[in-house]
Amino acid sequence: MDMNAYVPLTTMANRITGRTSPYGMQVTFISVSVRDEQSMGAAQFQIENLLRLRHKITDEDDFTVRNQKDLMNILGSITGALTLMLAAVAGISLFVGGIGIMNIMLVSVTERTKEIGLRKAIGASEQDILIQFVIEAIILSAVGGAIGTGLGISGVLLVGAFSPLNAGVSASAIAIAVGVSGGIGLFFGVVPARQAAKLDPIVALRSA
Repeated sequence: MDMNAYVPLTTMANRITGRTSPYGMQVTFISVSVRDEQSMGAAQFQIENLLRLRHKITDEDDFTVRNQKDLMNILGSITGALTLMLAAVAGISLFVGGIGIMNIMLVSVTERTKEIGLRKAIGASEQDILIQFVIEAIILSAVGGAIGTGLGISGVLLVGAFSPLNAGVSASAIAIAVGVSGGIGLFFGVVPARQAAKLDPIVALRSA
């Protein structure tokens, strides 16, 4: 705002532009301040009525009156749409990542059939095998989430270091990110874990 100069309207017309009119001076923008937030609606209503009276408008307005609430609502709708779009992208990414974790765990179950058969042959229950593979899936996804969170924090810090933006990451956001990634591993790791738990030890040992 340091490129602007403010002078009285009459001074501008008489001494700078040299344009005066018996019908008044034409302006393209007027900024109005009200006493408090509660007076904003009444002030806007009175301004619109006054402009319609001065412009002798009986049909469509030839002016636009906006207040700070309107601007905030527009900004809120834009940020809401961006948040929804980012949430959709994040949801798709989480789903794809969950499918990847499930496939990795299914391959792990196939490759470790002999181990599963031996464990069940020496007394491991289905619940033991189920818990083992679920924990492995959670650890796998949580480690991936921690790595992704670390990369995200690094990007935020770089933005804060090389731009005037005040960037920061809260501890709750980090905890939520890692927790959600672990939850994805828990959700998508149940299917391969149940498949491993249901293996017949004799069939598993023979197939190995």
